[in-house]
Amino acid sequence: MYAGRQSISLSRRRFVVGAGTSLVAGVCARHAVGQTSIAATLAYGSTGYTWSLPMVAEGAHEWDRLGVNLKAIDFPTGRDSMQALLTGAADFSASTDTPLVLAALQGLRPIVLVNYSRYTRDMKIVVLKDGPIDPARPASLKGRKIATRIGTSGQFMLAKYLEMAGLSMGDIKLLDLSPDDMTVSLMRGDIDGFSWTAQAANVAERQSGGKVTPMAQDGLERLFQSHELLLTTEQVLKDKPELARAAAAAMFAAEDYMRSHPDWVELVAKRTLATAAEVQAATSVYDFSIRFDDRFLKDLVSEAEWAIASGLARPPKQDLTTLFRGLIDTGAVKAIRPDRVTMA
Repeated sequence: MYAGRQSISLSRRRFVVGAGTSLVAGVCARHAVGQTSIAATLAYGSTGYTWSLPMVAEGAHEWDRLGVNLKAIDFPTGRDSMQALLTGAADFSASTDTPLVLAALQGLRPIVLVNYSRYTRDMKIVVLKDGPIDPARPASLKGRKIATRIGTSGQFMLAKYLEMAGLSMGDIKLLDLSPDDMTVSLMRGDIDGFSWTAQAANVAERQSGGKVTPMAQDGLERLFQSHELLLTTEQVLKDKPELARAAAAAMFAAEDYMRSHPDWVELVAKRTLATAAEVQAATSVYDFSIRFDDRFLKDLVSEAEWAIASGLARPPKQDLTTLFRGLIDTGAVKAIRPDRVTMA
């Protein structure tokens, strides 16, 4: 469980994190005294426990305490929530790094405000237990029909999984499929497997009566790491700087809440219609900590190189490292916890 993994020096860290968050929260609260609360919209890319930290911020009423009246909108994928952000329908988007990378390569400018968690094993390749693919043998994917949502972390993880197996995308038949249709298509035999979230794997197991299983992932960590991000726009930073500061403060408050309240999984379970046990098991592989480091920037560049090589995007005129560093605003995080920003 997350609280257990973070047991080292927790009492001191709780004090430091709490103090930093309280400082910003106090500033925002003073700003809101006698005034109407700030309205904001947050677009989620699905309703999975991938977004546990911002969902805890919602469930623990951290936005409310900061004077923000938050409206949450759920979309099927991060790609959809990104579109809501960039069209101005949302002030923030909870997204993985893949939609960010693809948007940036198209010349769009979503801004990373908070990098709040990361995982490798929350993405799964799900197959039939008695099907043509051996769940314990990654190379058995060769020649098979595998579905995912094109342009998402599901596709990127699949590409890296194939690389781990000594295969490439050319060795499988790739299908673009809505996450809602993946389990039915697998059970019907339209596909041999799908690449999507651990939550989708749990749902598929229930719906199939235990006839499906995720494939082995040993060794995937060195090739794939997904970052969960709170994105905003340059317009929000310019026109609503107090809202951007409040958003970062809400994320830190949620992180602190998760460290000190082991029952935070109940908030996420309620929000995602999952069980607390499922949330606890799935999120045990997450690193819930807000930070900006060099690995984050390196992962963005690596994913962009993959997208370009895969024909999903054209090479930009700008150097990739420079491009993505220009889309990361560390100011709000650094104002609260300067030690969480180590990016060169």
